[in-house]
Amino acid sequence: MVIQTISYMCTPLNNQNMVEWILNAADRKEFEIIHNKIDNIQQDIMDLKQEISQAHGKTDASLSFIKENLFNPKEGLWAETTKNSEYRRDSSKWRGMIGAGFIGLFFKQLYDLFMK
Repeated sequence: MVIQTISYMCTPLNNQNMVEWILNAADRKEFEIIHNKIDNIQQDIMDLKQEISQAHGKTDASLSFIKENLFNPKEGLWAETTKNSEYRRDSSKWRGMIGAGFIGLFFKQLYDLFMK
């Protein structure tokens, strides 16, 4: 033990010697395991970034599809709503005329019924 301590004291200390002196074999294995786990975590983070960017691309595409279907002034839901509103306005005009005609016919029939 004394000889080993002296031999370590006699060697010049640089980073490599310091690491070898401080870390024993079990510590080196644990360090390598931790280093591998860190590398795996970094790779997982990179994979997640790629998956997220792909998901954002799909979301952008689907949102543009929805936007096109809703607000397209010629074919979208907005156009259908406008056509429906126009139809309701137009149909209320002729429904009023037809209703007035039916009421007139009803009163004519009543008049004819009592006058004969």
